[in-house]
Amino acid sequence: MNRLLQQLRRAFGKTSSAVPSTKEDAESSHPSLRGPDPVTLAALASASGHAPGSDANGTVLDDLLSDWRKQHPDEADDRHLRLFDAASLRLRGELDEAHRRCDLLMSDPDVAPAAVQLELALIALARHDLSTAMDALNVAVTLDPDLGVGWLKLGEVQIRLDQFQDAETTLQEAARCLVGEPQADAWYLLGEAHRMRRRYAEASAAYEASLAIQPTRRQALIARGHVHLMAEEEGQALACYEEALRLSPQVPPDVKLNMGSIRQNLGDFDGARAMFERLLTERPGDHAARWYLSQLDLLQGRWVAGWANYSVRFRAGAVPYRPMPYANWDGRPLANETLLVLADQGLGDEIMFASCLPDLQARAPKTIVECEPRLLALFKRSFPGLHLIATEREKSTDWLIGCPTPTWQISAGDLPRFFRQSDADFPRHEGYLKADPARVEHWRQRLRASSQGRSVIGISWRGGLVGTRTQARSISVNEWRPILSCPGLHFVNLQYGDCGAELAELQATHGITIDHHPDVIADYDETAALVCALDLVVSVCTSIIHLTGALGRPVWVLTPHSPGWRYTADRTQLPWYPSSRIFRQPRAGDWGSACHELSVELHALTRSVSPDLDKGPEVGAQS
Repeated sequence: MNRLLQQLRRAFGKTSSAVPSTKEDAESSHPSLRGPDPVTLAALASASGHAPGSDANGTVLDDLLSDWRKQHPDEADDRHLRLFDAASLRLRGELDEAHRRCDLLMSDPDVAPAAVQLELALIALARHDLSTAMDALNVAVTLDPDLGVGWLKLGEVQIRLDQFQDAETTLQEAARCLVGEPQADAWYLLGEAHRMRRRYAEASAAYEASLAIQPTRRQALIARGHVHLMAEEEGQALACYEEALRLSPQVPPDVKLNMGSIRQNLGDFDGARAMFERLLTERPGDHAARWYLSQLDLLQGRWVAGWANYSVRFRAGAVPYRPMPYANWDGRPLANETLLVLADQGLGDEIMFASCLPDLQARAPKTIVECEPRLLALFKRSFPGLHLIATEREKSTDWLIGCPTPTWQISAGDLPRFFRQSDADFPRHEGYLKADPARVEHWRQRLRASSQGRSVIGISWRGGLVGTRTQARSISVNEWRPILSCPGLHFVNLQYGDCGAELAELQATHGITIDHHPDVIADYDETAALVCALDLVVSVCTSIIHLTGALGRPVWVLTPHSPGWRYTADRTQLPWYPSSRIFRQPRAGDWGSACHELSVELHALTRSVSPDLDKGPEVGAQS
C-alpha cells in the first residue's frame, strides 16, 4: 500500500492531523468543496488532485470512494461525491466520461462551479491540452479568487507555455492563498518563472521562501544553485549544490557537472577532477563529463589526455556538429588527396588553431581551410599555400563547388591532437599571421602623431558573453587605475562591441584620453594592422589576445585565478604565443593584485625605454 493511501486511510479514521479535522478547517483549506464530512472531502481532494501538492492516484481514490459508500450506504449517491467520481474516471484514463460527468455537474447548484472548472482543467491537462486547461483555470480562479490550487495549476500551465511574466503574478496569488508545503510549491514555481526571465535576485528570494517552509527541498536547493551560477556567484552556487548532495547522493548529473566546473573555476583542480571522474565512473558514456575533464586536462597542460577527449565536444553538445560526407582524417600524410579543415568555435579559437596550419601544410599540402569571413584576408596573406574559403558555416557542401573534392575532413580544433602533444611541440614563432605592411605603416604614422612620442598601449577590459563567465573575465573601470595612471603612455581602445559608455567612464574617471577607432575594430584585417603598430596590448581574455599573439606582438594578459583552458592553470606565458605574458589573479576575484603587478612592470617599461619617434619600443614577453 503506497504512502498516500496509508495517510488517507488514517485520515478516514480521523487519527491524522495531515488533513483538516473540523468542518471549519476543511472549508478554510478547500473553500470550493462543501460536504457532510470535511475529513472525507479533504482526503478525497488529496487523492483527486484538488488539493495542491497531491500525488493523485486513481486506485487510491477508488478505494476511498468505495470505502465511504460501504460505510454510508444512505449517502452513496451524495452529489458532493460526484466530482470525485469524475476525478476517478480521469485518473483511470476515461477522459470522455469524466468530462461528461463534469458537464452534468455544471447545472448542479450544490456543487461549487470553481471546483468543477478545476476538474475540467485537470482533464484537459491529462489530454495535454494546455490552452483549454488555462481557460478553465482562469474561470475557476475568477469564480473563487481564494482557490489556491487553481492559481497553482494556472501558474504551472503558464510556465509550460513560456508565459513567465503572467506566471509571476499568478503564483504570487497562489502563495497568498496556500499554506505549508503547497505554499512552498508556489514559491518554488515562482522562482522558476523569475529564473526563466533572468531575474536572478527575485528568483533567489522565491527559492529562499520555499526553503524556509521546506528546508530539505532538494529541488529548490538545486534551482537556487542554478540561479547563483547564472549570476556568476559561484561560491553560493556550490554551497547550494553541496547541501543538495548531502541530502541525497542521487542529484542529477548536470548538478555534479556544475559542481566540478565551479571547483575548477575556484582553483580546486583536484576537487574538480574527482567530481568529473566520479561522474564517468557512474556514467561511462557521459560525454559532457568527458568534455569537462578534457578541458581540465588542457588547462593543466596534460596535452595527450586533453586532446584525446577534445573531439567529444560535438557529442556533448558544446559545439554544433556539421556532418560532412568525407572520412575523418587520422593524421596520415596526404600526398595527392585533398583535406578539408572546418572552422571551429569562436574567432579566437580559429586564430589559435591556425597555428597548426604550417605543420599541416607539410603533411597535407592539398588542403582547403574554411574560415570566418573576418579572417579571410588575414589568413590568405599568412598562408599562401592553402585554399582559403570564408563561409557562414553552412551544413551543405555547396560552398565547395569549384574546389577539388575532399577525401578527408577534420575540424580545426582537432588539429592539435596531431601537432601539439607536448610543450616542445608549441613553436617559438615570431608570428604566424601577417598584417598588411602598408596599413601597419599607416597606423604607425597616425599613432605617432596622436601619442606625441609616448609608448602606445592597446587595452581591452571586458571579455566573454552571457553564459561564458563575462563577469569573471572583465575588469571594472576603477580597477584599471594602477594601469591607466602609469606615466609616459598613450592608450588605444581595442574593446569590441558596444563599449561607448564604458569608454567614456574610463576616460572621465582616470582623466585620460583613449583613442577609439570603432570601424577598425569591426574590420579584423585592419585591427591586425593597428595591433602591429602598437607597442603593447594589455587585455583580459578575449580574441584580441589571440590576434596579437598570433601576429607575434607583445601581449600582456590579465586572467582570472582559474581562466579558460586556453590560458593555462599556472603558467606565466601562453604556450601558443611566445610574445605573451600572463598576469593572473592570486585568488578568485582579486583583480587589484593582478592590475598592480602589471602596473609595476609598465612603470619599469617607461623608465627603461625611450620611444623611437619613427617606431615604438619593442616590449618583450618577459619585459
